[in-house]
Amino acid sequence: MDGDRYNWISRRAHQIWQQEGCPSGRDREHWLQAVSEFEGLEREDQGHFADHTKIEKVLVVEDEPLIRYAAVDALEQDGFDVLEAANADEALVLLQERSIDAVFTDINMPGSIDGLGLVSLVRARFPDARLIVTSGHVQLGHFDLPSGVSFLPKPYTFDALIKMLKIPRRLLSA
Repeated sequence: MDGDRYNWISRRAHQIWQQEGCPSGRDREHWLQAVSEFEGLEREDQGHFADHTKIEKVLVVEDEPLIRYAAVDALEQDGFDVLEAANADEALVLLQERSIDAVFTDINMPGSIDGLGLVSLVRARFPDARLIVTSGHVQLGHFDLPSGVSFLPKPYTFDALIKMLKIPRRLLSA
């Protein structure tokens, strides 16, 4: 089960549990109901989602030039409009004049703030933006990040990154 799917199902199962007054011994039922709801949403979407949730403009923030260039190239080949920055400070300058649909950022970077600080600032300005962080130095679990922020460990495949950008927004937040 991939991380985004697991996160959605886990949050939904917890919501169901809370709605029913936190009963004990029914975790399996809550989990199965959440899985069923997720699968229903997937069938409805059939790989498509409404235009207002489609990711078109992506900001890639990575201090390693070769990694950044490769990510930008892969995203552009898949049809995304891509902006790039070598650190969070450059990214903030770009974001003053442009809107974005998603940010893909490394966590450890030189500059006044790191990738997680950038994610917080982007969330404040673009609350609906898809946020994905990556690192080859730290491992973050699904519950180590703010809600709606995904983690993609390095080394990653560009297919995995593209898949994360194409997951319908409503499947990420229940």
